[in-house]
Amino acid sequence: MRDKRGDTPQREFARKIGLAQSTIMRIENLDQNVTLETLEQLCKVFHADVPDLFPALHSPKVYPPISRPATVGESPLIHEKAPDDTRGRK
Repeated sequence: MRDKRGDTPQREFARKIGLAQSTIMRIENLDQNVTLETLEQLCKVFHADVPDLFPALHSPKVYPPISRPATVGESPLIHEKAPDDTRGRK
């Protein structure tokens, strides 16, 4: 998409199609998904098909897992069956 935009600055291009400059930047960096409506706008502006807007990826983008500190008493977020507690229960 960056190649198709050419020398037009992101800010100017974004205004022209009604998006924020930061949105254009994230789309060009492949960090943001786009709606079908936005894809349609881009295809009209560039007189192109969807595959023409984005480079072919040689490998999928892998995002690191989100980590956060566990709080006291919090159960793990693992979907495993808990062991049966048979102490005094029938």
